[in-house]
Amino acid sequence: MYIGHFAIAYVLIRLFPGIPPLVPLIGVSFPDILWPVFVFLGFEKAEINPDSPLQKYVRFTSYPYSHSLAVSFIISCTAGLILASAIDPIAGIVFVIASASHWFMDAIVHLGDLPVLGSRRDKKVGLGLWNRPRTAFAIEYIFYASVVLFVMPTAYFLPLLLLGAAGHLLNANSFLGFTRTNPFKSLKLYAIFALIGFIGFSLMANYMLSDIATF
Repeated sequence: MYIGHFAIAYVLIRLFPGIPPLVPLIGVSFPDILWPVFVFLGFEKAEINPDSPLQKYVRFTSYPYSHSLAVSFIISCTAGLILASAIDPIAGIVFVIASASHWFMDAIVHLGDLPVLGSRRDKKVGLGLWNRPRTAFAIEYIFYASVVLFVMPTAYFLPLLLLGAAGHLLNANSFLGFTRTNPFKSLKLYAIFALIGFIGFSLMANYMLSDIATF
C-alpha cells in the first residue's frame, strides 16, 4: 500500500491540528522508509520477479524489523521519544500512532508475509488483496479520496486529490501491468524507488498542508 497510508495521516492531522503535518506524514511512511535502509544494510531481504511488474509477485522473504508489528513499534517509540523531546510530547505520540497504523493497513493487502513479533518462528499475516491487483488499485484510491473529502477542509480537496492521483499513477504498473517485465531489475533499485516515493509524497503533502492549523 502507498497512498492509502497517507489517508491515515490526514485523519491524524485533523485530530491534532497543533502538530506539524510532517510528523504524521513521515510517521505513516516510517516502516517503508526504514525498509530500504535495512535492505541496503543487508538486514532485510525480498525477491523481485523480473518477469512481472505486479506487486503480488514481490516476495518479502525477511523484514522482521521494519514491518513486524512488535519490533517496528519499538523502533517507532524510540523515534517518538526523540520527537517528544524536540517538539512536543503529543507529537511523539502521534508519530507512534501513525507508524503503527502502517502495519494494520499493510495487513489488508499483503500476502501472508507480515510478521507479528519479528522472531524466526513468527506468525505471519495478510489478507491478500494484492492477489486482485485491479481491485486493490481501485479500492486504495477510493479510500484515499474518501478520507480527503471527509476530513479535510474544502480548500484542500483538489490539491490533495490530484497529489494522490499522481502518486497512485506512479505506482500503477505494480497493479495494472503496463509493462511485460519488471522495470526494477534489482531489489536495491526497487528499494530506492520506495524510499523516494514515500519521502517525496510526504514532503509535497506537507507543503500543501503547511497552513492547515489555520482552518
